[in-house]
Amino acid sequence: MSTRTRGPAVARRQLRLRLRRARYEASKTQAEVADALDWSQSKVLRIENGQSTVATSDVMALLTQYPSLADQTKELIELARESRRPTVASRYEDVMTPAFAQWLEYEAYAARIRQYETSFVPGLLQTDEYATGIVNGFLGDGADEKKGQRIVAARIERSEPLVGADGPTMDFIIDEAALRRAVGNEKGAHGYTAMIEQLRYLQKMNTRGRTARGETIDPDLNPDISIQIVPLEMGVYQAMRGPFELVEFENDEDEAMMYFENPEGDVVIKDNTFEPVARYLDMFADMKRKLPPATETNTQIDLIIALMEERRNGIPAPAPARRAKEAPIPA
Repeated sequence: MSTRTRGPAVARRQLRLRLRRARYEASKTQAEVADALDWSQSKVLRIENGQSTVATSDVMALLTQYPSLADQTKELIELARESRRPTVASRYEDVMTPAFAQWLEYEAYAARIRQYETSFVPGLLQTDEYATGIVNGFLGDGADEKKGQRIVAARIERSEPLVGADGPTMDFIIDEAALRRAVGNEKGAHGYTAMIEQLRYLQKMNTRGRTARGETIDPDLNPDISIQIVPLEMGVYQAMRGPFELVEFENDEDEAMMYFENPEGDVVIKDNTFEPVARYLDMFADMKRKLPPATETNTQIDLIIALMEERRNGIPAPAPARRAKEAPIPA
């Protein structure tokens, strides 16, 4: 079992789910609970939806209505206390959207993470220099340098515990187009230095694929990371509409969640019964089956690195080698 810290957002989520389930087991409506406690119905709704933190006094009051929780008082009180503590992401709240700051807490406590990216290397797998190139490119010329540095620092701090030895199971699918974009060449450079370093880091972090090939993994790395690449020759496919991330937790009462990041605003979907979550889980699993396995990823990356090195040295690059048997297009 993971020793990673639960965090306030996860504690609040676990608490609200248990309270909501207990109300169902007691066969009571929100209105009935509110009337019994002389509360407004909206207060019960906000607690169950996670829209507000829960005071320990509120938990004690709710326990009078939910007999099934009688032997869980101490644990529920501790969840309430944890849910009201300052968040880790609060250190970077000036450079994060509220949705993303909350998502980082869920992500940090996840037992499994699945992520698909179309345009960039996933944030959890970015090097410092690559992350800096991405952030500076988005902010544009004349942007606040300190802000850019804080965004990069937040990204790196987010990833460190997850890619470390105690990290969760992680599966990444990256479109090859993201790996061919020469991040770091924005100001007229043609060295491909940042991108080649990033690609080699991906090879290092493909620990599950490397293990399957008989390689020894550094003890300080997460041994359960799989990276797969969608080859350019596969053309257009369903997931290409946009990137997404899915997280699952060790506790069965915590439902799978999904995160979208887009220019119009971040979206977090928290209910596993909500059809898109299940649909994207199925889509991701289908892609994994149909793509070249993680054991082939580092060879695919070698071809891209060779292409960039040839361009850096001024040698015309040949067409990339084709696979003997191309993978079918994901549904």
